[in-house]
Amino acid sequence: MVSEDTSTHDSGLVEGSPREATAALTKRRRNPATRTLALTAVIALAIGAGLGSVLAHSSKPTNASTPGSAPTIAGVNKKTVCKLVSDAMQQQLSIREASPVAEEKGGASCYLMMTEDGAAEPAGFVVAFYPTTASLQQTVDGTDVIPEKAEPLLIEGRPAAHQVLYGDAWKAQLTVDAGDGATLYVERFAPKDSLSERELRRSVDDLAASVLKGQDE
Repeated sequence: MVSEDTSTHDSGLVEGSPREATAALTKRRRNPATRTLALTAVIALAIGAGLGSVLAHSSKPTNASTPGSAPTIAGVNKKTVCKLVSDAMQQQLSIREASPVAEEKGGASCYLMMTEDGAAEPAGFVVAFYPTTASLQQTVDGTDVIPEKAEPLLIEGRPAAHQVLYGDAWKAQLTVDAGDGATLYVERFAPKDSLSERELRRSVDDLAASVLKGQDE
């Protein structure tokens, strides 16, 4: 259930003092949702020339329209990024707190925490929007994890790719072509062994589909 004390559904802003908010967001960026070098494999599949390969080789059936006519996400910033995930979806996912973060080069992320702030084993989601390839690539670092091979798929008719990473926390990461060179990024993180690979993958796929469908409403 969503906590009334920590929920940020209405404003999309972090409650509490600026110092507390900064400390909380810094801690999260270091731990559950740190980008990894392995994400470059996803970038190669979901952006640029890789889009054609994704469409040609994806065997997953879909009734969605072609990518050119699928919903396009644009104009997302720190103030609006958390609103990509509807209040109903946040309640369905048992989100306790939604915290926006401005990225470099115009990107924006929303950290959707399912656990209390400071939990020893945090769990939740990250939904981010990157307006350009450069803004997505600037998030990559060299965190030591063991990645699964990135796999292509279609999400609501749009080329996408996802992979699972194993470390102290298990993560499923998904990138989706958001149109006009932009990328939607969805991540699910949870304590090691707490979810199966199938559950991790399905959770990010379902959330990404919900975000894209929400653009039509």
